[in-house]
Amino acid sequence: MTDGTESSESRRSKGRLGRMAAAVTGRVVETIDPDTVIDHVDIDQLLDRIDADRFLDKVDINRLLDRVDVNRLIDRVGVDALLDRVDVNQLLDRVDIDRLMDRVDMNRLLARVDVDVVLQNVDLEAAVRRAGVPEIVAESTGRVAGSALDLARRQIVGLDVVVDRIINRILRRDPGEQPMGPAALVAEHAP
Repeated sequence: MTDGTESSESRRSKGRLGRMAAAVTGRVVETIDPDTVIDHVDIDQLLDRIDADRFLDKVDINRLLDRVDVNRLIDRVGVDALLDRVDVNQLLDRVDIDRLMDRVDMNRLLARVDVDVVLQNVDLEAAVRRAGVPEIVAESTGRVAGSALDLARRQIVGLDVVVDRIINRILRRDPGEQPMGPAALVAEHAP
C-alpha cells in the first residue's frame, strides 16, 4: 500500500473473515446458554468500565420522563422528608405577594375571623389613649361649653335690652339720654 488506499486483496480478505466470524457467532450463540455467560460476568468490574457521562448523554430525558407515572412517584416520595429540605425563606422570597393578594377573597377571609377572640388580646384603653380620644373629647367638650356660654350670654344681653326698654317705657325715660355704659368703661366723646 503505497498510495494510502486499501488493496482489493485486503478487502477480500476482510470480507471472508467477516463472513467466517458471522457464521461462528451464530453457532456459538446457539450452543452456549446466555444465562451461563451472564453468571460468569463480574458486574462490578463491568460497571467500573462504563463511562457514566457518555451513557447519560445517550439518554433521552424527555422520553424517559414521559414514561414516569407522576402519581406513583409522589406516593413513594416521603413528603415530610422533602418538606424538611425546603428553605421556606428562599421559597417566600420568590412569591409575588401582590399577585397572591389579588387571588385572596377578602370577604371570605374576614368572614372566618372571630372578632371577639381578636379583641380579647387588644388593650382598648391603650388604643384609645394612643388615638388621642381623651384630648378630642376634652377639646370638643370645651367648645360645646364655650358655645353654650356664648349662647347664654347673648340671651342674657338680649333679655337685658328688652327689660331695659320696658323699664324705660314704664318710667318714661328717653332712650337717647341713657348712658352707653358705666362711666369708667365708656370714654367721653368729644363733640
